[in-house]
Amino acid sequence: MVAGGGGGGVGNGGGGAGAGGVRYVSSLNVSSSGAKTITIGGGGGGGGYGSNSSGLGYTSTGGGKGGNYTGAGGSGGSGGGRSRDSQGGGGTGTSGQGNSGGAQYYGGPGHGAGGGGGKSSSGGNGTNTGTYRGGSGGNGSTYIGRSVGGGGGGGGDDHSAGNAPGGSGGGGYGGRNSGNGSSGSTNTGGGGGGAGGGHPPAGSPGSGGSGIVIIKYKYQ
Repeated sequence: MVAGGGGGGVGNGGGGAGAGGVRYVSSLNVSSSGAKTITIGGGGGGGGYGSNSSGLGYTSTGGGKGGNYTGAGGSGGSGGGRSRDSQGGGGTGTSGQGNSGGAQYYGGPGHGAGGGGGKSSSGGNGTNTGTYRGGSGGNGSTYIGRSVGGGGGGGGDDHSAGNAPGGSGGGGYGGRNSGNGSSGSTNTGGGGGGAGGGHPPAGSPGSGGSGIVIIKYKYQ
């Protein structure tokens, strides 16, 4: 069960958004007959939180938003990364569903925002060196032989030559200079990439990807 991913942040380097929470239920008895309601969480718009996915008594938590200007990354299924303009770490993830967002690099021009957290790993920290300076999004996970998503969005930055990658499992890449972050992939819960910074303007952040619920059952 994968929730919707958060939307990336905007700023002089917006934080990458956290992926929607990924939850596994190894066995389940459904004792009553009749229709069952399954809710698929939608992805958050730029700077917004992802929505929960739920059904059969279980819920996965929507992804945290990416940090905006001086704002922190939001907490959620996985946490969003901090923006380039603020100090500290990223938003926290929900235990068993995801990981924390990354911190930004702070202390001079040409530094990037933190990447959003994913199911399998935390978001990367921003740096002031390298091909890209925004932090990479945390990686997602696989189940029953297929990638089910849960990848965090890459952090934006204001100077680098490359786009910080989103995490495997649907995370969007971060923008650079005044470029846009890309959106998380549909039906993965991937977090949106943070917007690149400009002097001015900033680019646009990516939206989160919608979630998915996969049910494996034995036909009798």
